[in-house]
Amino acid sequence: MDITIEKTDGNVAKVQFTVPAEDFSKAYKQGLNQARSQSRMKGFRPGKVPMKLIESQHGEEIRDDIKQNFLRQAYSQVVKENSLKPIAHPRIEKEATALGDDGSFSLEFEISLRPEIELPEYKGMSIESEIEAVQDTDIDNALNEVQRQQSRTEDAEDGIDEDGIVLCNVKFVHNDDEVFNREGLRLSPTTAPPGVDSEKFKELLVGAKSGETLELDMVMPDTLPEEDVRGKDGTCLIEVTQAFNVVPPTIEELCEFLQVDDEPALREKVNDSLVQAAANRESTRQETVLLDQLIDSCEIDLPAPVLVEQTQNRLQSVAQQLSQSGMGPEEIQKELDEQKDTAAVDAAKGLKALLIVETLGEKEDLMITQDDIEGELTSIAARNQSTVEDVRKYYGENNLDQQMAIELLERKVRTFLRENAEVTTPS
Repeated sequence: MDITIEKTDGNVAKVQFTVPAEDFSKAYKQGLNQARSQSRMKGFRPGKVPMKLIESQHGEEIRDDIKQNFLRQAYSQVVKENSLKPIAHPRIEKEATALGDDGSFSLEFEISLRPEIELPEYKGMSIESEIEAVQDTDIDNALNEVQRQQSRTEDAEDGIDEDGIVLCNVKFVHNDDEVFNREGLRLSPTTAPPGVDSEKFKELLVGAKSGETLELDMVMPDTLPEEDVRGKDGTCLIEVTQAFNVVPPTIEELCEFLQVDDEPALREKVNDSLVQAAANRESTRQETVLLDQLIDSCEIDLPAPVLVEQTQNRLQSVAQQLSQSGMGPEEIQKELDEQKDTAAVDAAKGLKALLIVETLGEKEDLMITQDDIEGELTSIAARNQSTVEDVRKYYGENNLDQQMAIELLERKVRTFLRENAEVTTPS
């Protein structure tokens, strides 16, 4: 296999290789023989299927596999022999891999190379802290939220209060005709059905009991399937099947739940939690600001082919989302045309960030270890109530291993920047 390489401006290497006809033919025959040895066809003994049948069924697939093998060989050889640092593997259109008239296989492809990056001074970058002290009102709000989350329901024998809930069947009636009927709905005094006055609904629902039927005037909503009744006057019937009041735990019950002795200890525990949450948010903010500063301060000659590809990938993702939302082809194309420039800018920033993260990671020896990978798999499994092996299998089958490694490296770089920054506190 003959290989030539030419490095061009813009961090792109052009590679051309040729596989002589006899070498390609030899590889093709070996592929056919292997397929024949594994073939099972009715009417023929194993491994004795006629070669013409094997070729008619598997010939094209075998030729494509051979082309890809030679492409991988050429890519690996040229990268190793020329100490190249590719950003991504080349993408080759199938139409470009046709055999020559003499049976030889020639192909040209481009390798986008990682540009040389001169990082500015990234240790001791300055940033002002924006962390805010926890106030008593913050603790009060947090306790109220915990009480809300830990609330229990009790039968409202005397009718629900403003925080109560009813399970009910809701009907809309127009001129004695039932135009809407839903069973098992869950309503509170603040969730009025569409077309019903919210204040009147709240006034009527507070005090509701199991077994009651409530009746309110309404205007038929525009969401009804029957177009002829939309906007018409009607009646909303609410058949209450069960009525509950929501009872929050007492402070004493919260103390028991959170395993503290008394209310002062409870407030201290909540305060500590809020302080830690605020510190985590501030750390994340500082890391984002510092990394953005580093990205903005670097001038990098980004390879055009990768930028084009990543811009297209972003636009394809947008098109898929719009299509799933029900948008038509013409509307989608119009939206893509409007977002094209933004997608290009975002792709450039994303690629620039990736290169800076990799460069800084190499310079500071922030390597991703197998323990890092296992820890991330364990964390993902816990969040999704799955097993580590299932997560590992999913990431492997969807070729997400490299993406995980990049995300882990970025976290290390972000932490490194923050830990080495000069953080000032506003006076």
